[in-house]
Amino acid sequence: MTKLVRINFLILTFTTLAVNSFAAFGGGAAFLKKGVGARALGMGGAYTSLVDDVSAIYWNPAGFAQIKRYNMSVMGASGASDEWTGLKDVIPSHTFAAISIPASKITDILGESIFAIGLINSTINNTVKSEEIDGGNDGIETGKFSDTQNTVYLSWAMPIFENINNLYVGLSFKYISEKMSSISGGNALGYDMDAGILYIFLKTLNFGWVFNKGAALTWDGGHTDNAPLTIKFAISNKFNIVEKLNIIGAVDFVQVQKEPLLANIGTEISYSDILTSSSFGLKALHLRGGINSYALENRYNVKDDINRNLTYSLGFGIDLIIFGSELRVDYALSMGNIFDQKNKISLSLFF
Repeated sequence: MTKLVRINFLILTFTTLAVNSFAAFGGGAAFLKKGVGARALGMGGAYTSLVDDVSAIYWNPAGFAQIKRYNMSVMGASGASDEWTGLKDVIPSHTFAAISIPASKITDILGESIFAIGLINSTINNTVKSEEIDGGNDGIETGKFSDTQNTVYLSWAMPIFENINNLYVGLSFKYISEKMSSISGGNALGYDMDAGILYIFLKTLNFGWVFNKGAALTWDGGHTDNAPLTIKFAISNKFNIVEKLNIIGAVDFVQVQKEPLLANIGTEISYSDILTSSSFGLKALHLRGGINSYALENRYNVKDDINRNLTYSLGFGIDLIIFGSELRVDYALSMGNIFDQKNKISLSLFF
């Protein structure tokens, strides 16, 4: 008998389609497509030109150059596998944590540079491991294994100029690891890099650009998985409806090498300055919605397949003032892609 790891079709589908984008799941470190931050995910990932917290290390590293205070952010996501026969014992998790530190808080030598460190962890437990029977397609279960994937971010950003119009730049370097427990050759190490630009015109119209090299992940056996080059161009605008009430429209155009052009589309309605003081208050309420990875063209004849697997999202957020610090609490609900992790909650503290 030949011993191997068999993962049934549903498990394979789960581990690949758990990325928010139906396309763009090939190559190394596919788990990085899941995204971070409930605000961003509630807007369908249309966040490259909007990001103004430390989750920028993922979306656009230029974005956290706007932060003049310490910023700490965490996020957790719950999976949906228990709704599907054959996946009830599979336990997925996806978490994120990061902190940004303005260099000016420590020394004057580095000017207005801001540094950040972050971690993404994505784990799937209780995946079935089985043994083939006499070369057939059936097998007997011999145990279970877990797949643990981590990415450590080291990021830098700084403003080029800030006035009526603002320009920021940033870089993110990623150290990636993956470990499949009790699987021979199931360990891998790799790296990736993002470069970003954020331009804000008249404080309402934002433009974002991100260049992603694509993760290179080398396994114990020497094989290397290479994710494709990705370029993003994004635009967003804030419209004031009445005093304290505004709406943001945003779109990210995502071009992955050898894949059709995609768009993430999102909106956010905000009511601000509700009840504020220097120490305590309710700073803002937000409602959000979005569509992730809508195919704009039919290159490679996959447009219909992609658009049948869209992820739709809704979300809300509350911004609080607590002892003079700002706390953002955000929630996002994903729908449509049956294998997407549905519920995301994030906290972001500025202090």
